[in-house]
Amino acid sequence: MTTATHTTPRALTAYLRRATWGLPEARRQELWDELEEHVLTRADHLTLTGLTPTQATAQAIRELGPPAHVTLGMAKVYIMPNFILAAGTLALALSAGLYALAGSGATSTTLTVVRQAPVKPSCVRGTKPSGDNITIVSEKGGVTCYTFNDHEVNKGVFLKGTDVTRALETQGVTLSRNGRSLALGGTSVNARFTRDGVAFFDASSVVDLLTRTRSVRFSGYTSPRMQVGDATLLLNAGPEDIGAAFYNSSNSVFLSALIGQPVWGSYFVGTKTGPEHLISTRLQKGEAVMLVTSRGGTNFMVDAGKVDAQGRLSVHSQDRQLRFVSSIDQLGPYLSGGRRSALLVRITNVPLSDLKSGVFVPAQATSDAR
Repeated sequence: MTTATHTTPRALTAYLRRATWGLPEARRQELWDELEEHVLTRADHLTLTGLTPTQATAQAIRELGPPAHVTLGMAKVYIMPNFILAAGTLALALSAGLYALAGSGATSTTLTVVRQAPVKPSCVRGTKPSGDNITIVSEKGGVTCYTFNDHEVNKGVFLKGTDVTRALETQGVTLSRNGRSLALGGTSVNARFTRDGVAFFDASSVVDLLTRTRSVRFSGYTSPRMQVGDATLLLNAGPEDIGAAFYNSSNSVFLSALIGQPVWGSYFVGTKTGPEHLISTRLQKGEAVMLVTSRGGTNFMVDAGKVDAQGRLSVHSQDRQLRFVSSIDQLGPYLSGGRRSALLVRITNVPLSDLKSGVFVPAQATSDAR
């Protein structure tokens, strides 16, 4: 089944040998061929993003996960009674097994996402606040408590602390005795709020905590997925698309990985009311891509968007005219020919530790906002 133009790389041969070890000979060859074709096809796709063939093959292999996981998953398939009814059924099972195993680990947990933090009132003594955007909560003893009507400031992506620790206990994540902080490797993050005695954390702070000491990879956009070691976390907010909220709230983590040094609080997220750029890519539907421009030093403007079924990326920028570059070093605060230098980085299905491999230059050298 291997494409004739390919020569099987040595690393892939070693992986296939380990992944198919212990299976019945006939099944072993079928799985070998299926895995080989899957990796080589995926590698062809990855080379379109700018990776060398060697890098693309290595990444495609990493996306499948440890070979022992493949062996275990396929062994379970082959011992199911009366499973193999026809060659077509076998092929379907192999494909389903491969895509279920690719990018996932031994355990997978769905975390329910809360999108709105409680609105806490502010209180003042003396002059009573007023305005169309203010709601008075209480008035007593000359003290007025009020809230702002704009609840957007309290929207986000929040995770229950007990769910996070249950899913990541094998990775060493612990919850404090009072339940108000998460800890890993000597570092901790505090809860954003509590509800009914249960602490909730910003998803971005959880990501920051994990990426400091663990190998992390992201996939999916509408319902983002985090692979942390051999654990996989699916962030599920029902039918709501939380991609923009999740990836943009975590973009300091991605910027820090890209630059190679911490970048905290010195970036701006592209507003959805700003100029929109529709960029043609060769990426698959659902990939998350980060657009980065520089205002000098470590001041960046960032927006994350998803690739649609036609391979088009929609992102926003403060600039109407962009020119795409191939490295972070080529960004700068000054315009050239009226255009701002911009970098595109694929942030899904790329190891965070090797985020530079996600940098790509689209076929179109420039973009004008529509």
